[in-house]
Amino acid sequence: KAKAAAKLGVDASKITLEQDEDVLDTWFSSGLFPFSTFGWPDEGHLDYNGFYPNTLLETGHDILFFWVARMVMMGMELTGKLPFRTVYLHAMVRDKYGRKMSKSLGNVIDPMEVIDGCSLEHLHDKLSK
Repeated sequence: KAKAAAKLGVDASKITLEQDEDVLDTWFSSGLFPFSTFGWPDEGHLDYNGFYPNTLLETGHDILFFWVARMVMMGMELTGKLPFRTVYLHAMVRDKYGRKMSKSLGNVIDPMEVIDGCSLEHLHDKLSK
C-alpha cells in the first residue's frame, strides 16, 4: 500500500487493494497450455486425442525452468502423459551487451519499421541508445 500511495501521491488509507480471484497466473497457466488448448479435461475431445501429447516443443533455454518444467510436471500430474518428447532449443538474439532482446529493456527493433523500410543507419542509431 505504501508503495502505491507514494507513486500516486495519496495517503495509504485511501488505497484499497483487492486480488482478482478469476486470474490464472502466467507461470501456472503455461503449465496447462499443452493440453488445455486441446479440449482438456474432456479426454474424448477430437483435438485432445489428435494432438496431445505432441512430439516437439521449440523454445529458448531461458524459460526451461519457468515454463517447460511446469508443462512437463503438470502434464504428467493431470494427464499422465509427457506433453512432448523433444525440446528443441533455439538460439537467442542478444544486444551488444549480451542481454536478451526484450521490449521491457527497450533493446529491440520494431519489425514494423523494417517492414515499412527504414534505413540501416536508423536501426544502428536505435540499437546504440
